[in-house]
Amino acid sequence: MTLPDGEPALTRRQCERFFRRQGLPLLVEEHSLGRDVFGRSAPFLLVVGVLEVAASISSRWSPWQNALAVLGGLALLSGSYALLNVLRGRRATSLPQSVRAPELTFFVLVPGLVAGLLGGSWRSALVLVGANLAILLALRVLVGFGLLQTLGWGTARLAGQLGTSLRRLVRLLPLVLVFSIVLFFTTELWQVFDTISGQADVALAAFFVLLVVVLTGVGARREADAVLEEARGEVAPEATAFSVPQRRNLVAMVAATQLLQVLVVSIATGVFFAVVGLLAITPELREVWGVSGGSWSLPVTFLGTDLVLDQTLVRVSLALATFNGLYYAINVQVDAVYRTELVDDIAAQLRRVVRVRAHYLGLVGGPTTTSAATTSAATTSAATTSATTTATAASAARSDATA
Repeated sequence: MTLPDGEPALTRRQCERFFRRQGLPLLVEEHSLGRDVFGRSAPFLLVVGVLEVAASISSRWSPWQNALAVLGGLALLSGSYALLNVLRGRRATSLPQSVRAPELTFFVLVPGLVAGLLGGSWRSALVLVGANLAILLALRVLVGFGLLQTLGWGTARLAGQLGTSLRRLVRLLPLVLVFSIVLFFTTELWQVFDTISGQADVALAAFFVLLVVVLTGVGARREADAVLEEARGEVAPEATAFSVPQRRNLVAMVAATQLLQVLVVSIATGVFFAVVGLLAITPELREVWGVSGGSWSLPVTFLGTDLVLDQTLVRVSLALATFNGLYYAINVQVDAVYRTELVDDIAAQLRRVVRVRAHYLGLVGGPTTTSAATTSAATTSAATTSATTTATAASAARSDATA
């Protein structure tokens, strides 16, 4: 038995593993935040808590006093954890399979309180509490929406298709670099980034990155909607009926894949300009332009020629890299050349996800998160499809009989 396009039929477990590896954990039916996100992260959270307590040493204490303090803190943390497990009906040393509010509260508060008790600094304890809240939020986004799996899948795909990726990059780089090369050799650009403050430099880079993320997110939503609309006539209606969290997960997967491509282009152009600047923008030319080089410089000798790698060159290269990343992200949405090279590949990936989901829902008996109205509409459409299929089969049978 095979799926459409000749793909082998998968078991339920294989379908769920496929979704997770594609960065789509929310497509797994009965997906649980406590079990599938924080439960899977429980060992990591425990290690973070231990490290926070172990780091609560003081320069005012002797080494043996610090060692006793760390051992005492770890004993207090371990005892508190064992007590929580007993109160929750588990073995004292077990890891929870499902992490709920009590376990999350323990992770946020207890390591910080123990560290504050040992170090005597409650300000540090509050900082740890805030840091732990930030860690939980990051896990909610990165693991909950499958971004880590998506980045892993995208990186593995780039590595596995390195030749194809390099050929694409070679074809697209001239379009990306056509304006930047002219800009790179202007005196004003070098003078701007020679005198700009570090704070303004970081703010400018953050602004470009924010624009890239926003543009990619908008484009990812449009791509996902287009593929789902196209797939509605090819698979059962339930396969394209996503809940709001599932749709967000789908859009996040598409956006993360495109952002990885933008990152590759930005790194490639940044390295290109760094090498060109190192070889072509000599110390003598910098002196003519009135470029000091920033707060640091590294002399480099190449084939008997004295060159220099300095802060200004790095700033200019990074600025053009982020600019080209933004330019690339815009063209991916509007230029046919870019879409043919990259966006169509993502669309093919989405179509496969929809086909696998149609098969998966047949195994589990339909989606559990679809609204009643959607389910009713899907049932009606499915009935129509079934009737059409039956009529076609009957006609084929009559033709065979006549023959």
